Amino acid sequence: MSPGDHPKQFQKINNPAKTIVIVFALCTFFFSATCIVTTEGPRIAEPAELLPDSVYIPLLANIQLIQVWNSSSDTMALDSLKQILFGIFGVDEQEFLDSHRYYQSDFEGQRARLDSVKILIETEKRRIQEYEYKSR
Repeated sequence: MSPGDHPKQFQKINNPAKTIVIVFALCTFFFSATCIVTTEGPRIAEPAELLPDSVYIPLLANIQLIQVWNSSSDTMALDSLKQILFGIFGVDEQEFLDSHRYYQSDFEGQRARLDSVKILIETEKRRIQEYEYKSR
């Protein structure tokens, strides 16, 4: 096939810079459209036994406290403390993990939950400090 066999529109490029800009714009549009990350809501299916926030938030706060405490002390195994904690809240570990995975897939909602965990821990810390101050 010789160049003369192609339609006239393909034989001559009037402005190569314009063509490059158009191709670049199309590529940019394509890649930006395929790489959009949404933070609006959950991306995975809701588990059958989803823990409500009223159970999940204090449980997560206590697990965080246990992990911090365990890293500074070797007196008890972390797993046995977690099992006791799950028993207190009346959930099993798999329910917590499924709910945690689901909640983590909702970025904005999980950020709000983690803020609640932080407030809960700070409130408890202040309560303990006030008790220690009054008992001196």
